[in-house]
Amino acid sequence: MRNLLIIVALLLSFTSSVYAQNTPSTQTPSTQVETQHSAKTQYDSLFAYYFAAARTNDTAVIEQFVDAGIPIDSYNNKGYTALMIATYHGNKNTVNTLLHLGANACMEDNRGNTALMAAIFRGEFSIAKTLVSLDCDNAHQNKAGQTAEQFAQTFWSTKSARLVSTGK
Repeated sequence: MRNLLIIVALLLSFTSSVYAQNTPSTQTPSTQVETQHSAKTQYDSLFAYYFAAARTNDTAVIEQFVDAGIPIDSYNNKGYTALMIATYHGNKNTVNTLLHLGANACMEDNRGNTALMAAIFRGEFSIAKTLVSLDCDNAHQNKAGQTAEQFAQTFWSTKSARLVSTGK
């Protein structure tokens, strides 16, 4: 309940700032810039809570954010989505929740890595098994030219590489 109140308060403060920006006023240009900066800061704060929920396995907060209209595939400055963050931290429940809510498992971060690559890198093979079963290109190459199978061979074993190539 406390988390819901925080989300509602942040959304209300964000929407009131957006409304204030779109309402004709006699603000000076510098005041308008300050208002826009404040709205962006509040917006960024919302996403910080969203990504923190993915990192800490708080599926209830994830669901509340998505129900409130936060785009599920939003990403941070490194290009990480909530699904990638949950995967990296081994939060299988959050991964499953995000996938159920419609998260795109095929999205890439700024380096071209996918959630599957994050799962392999971190040794989260049960999550990798879930992700490899989805309709993503498992031959996708990141910006370094590596595929998920090559990640598995580099960081783990041929058994994990087989998981990526065959799904078993």
